[in-house]
Amino acid sequence: MKKSFVALAVPLACMSGAHAQSSVQIYGILDAGVTYVTNDSGNRTTLEAGQMQVSRWGFRGREDLGGGLKATFDLEGTLFNDNGTAGVGTGTPSGTSLFDREASVGLAGGFGALTFGRQNILGVGSVGMADPMSLAFAATSPNVLFAGMNHAGVYGPFGANNGGTALRQNNSIKYVSPYFRNFGFAVMRAFGEQAGSVQKSKYEGLSAFYHTTPFGVSAAAAHMKDVAGNALLRSYAAGVRYTGTRFALRSTYARNTLDTTRRRISVAGVGVDAMPSPALTLTLAVYDTRHTGDAHDDSQQYIAIAKYAFSKRTTGYVSIGRAVTDTVVTATQINLAQGFVAVGSDAANRVTTGLMHYF
Repeated sequence: MKKSFVALAVPLACMSGAHAQSSVQIYGILDAGVTYVTNDSGNRTTLEAGQMQVSRWGFRGREDLGGGLKATFDLEGTLFNDNGTAGVGTGTPSGTSLFDREASVGLAGGFGALTFGRQNILGVGSVGMADPMSLAFAATSPNVLFAGMNHAGVYGPFGANNGGTALRQNNSIKYVSPYFRNFGFAVMRAFGEQAGSVQKSKYEGLSAFYHTTPFGVSAAAAHMKDVAGNALLRSYAAGVRYTGTRFALRSTYARNTLDTTRRRISVAGVGVDAMPSPALTLTLAVYDTRHTGDAHDDSQQYIAIAKYAFSKRTTGYVSIGRAVTDTVVTATQINLAQGFVAVGSDAANRVTTGLMHYF
């Protein structure tokens, strides 16, 4: 691996010499934790990647075109460092996508940024910047699964992915404005590329945001159609955060509705960080997830996390959590505590300890 990176660095160094205003960055996160979960239906111990942050790797490039204009590209893929695999399966039939998290090219300048490719939906920015536990435990987070619609079984038929989840959209165009007195906005359109219709499998989104050093607020709305162009999925998300000297407060709310069945799933979350020392961060987060309309269910998650920064790039962590549901989970219902509460149980407890490293 070291030889490979050395071999790659040589041509990149030559390129940087020829184009002094260009840059290519290799970056990533490696995160692994040991987790013990207790359910009524049984207990399990696992070693899992991506607990505090999803393990990933990527390439980011920028070229100065003059006059404040830059060409950009971003390629980012999921890493499963617990078993050495990479990329998440998307589409129907499912196929592994190496750069499943981002694959875009674009232009940026004083006008903002215009990008093309596979990209996050706009609600990810709204919920992500204010998520109560900073997008930790993505595989079981209500904000990721339901507010971000990263649940293939529930949201897979909608948008431009031809299956998979709705969190990221293929064939998309995104525009993000520059800031005007701390305000900004973004619009995004993903093409379903279905014959004879621009409505089938489409995604359309709009977001607005306001950010200062201590305070931020963001909101987004989107429409998605299924492959037949009949069913319409509407989603709305908002987030607020305030960062003090030794604390941070974050709160989010999101809901999505399906017009054909009247199904509505909503997620409300609130969290607080306390920083008793520069290296130590303590987090408490609470989520309430509700399913109404075509069915009725309610679930809560309570999470406590302690993170200790050994350096700017390496952090150790310990977490305890509990999830409860109104009824015993069955294999046929939408599990609001997906991946946390197992089928046959209505509650679960979780203890995790691990290590995260940025490169």
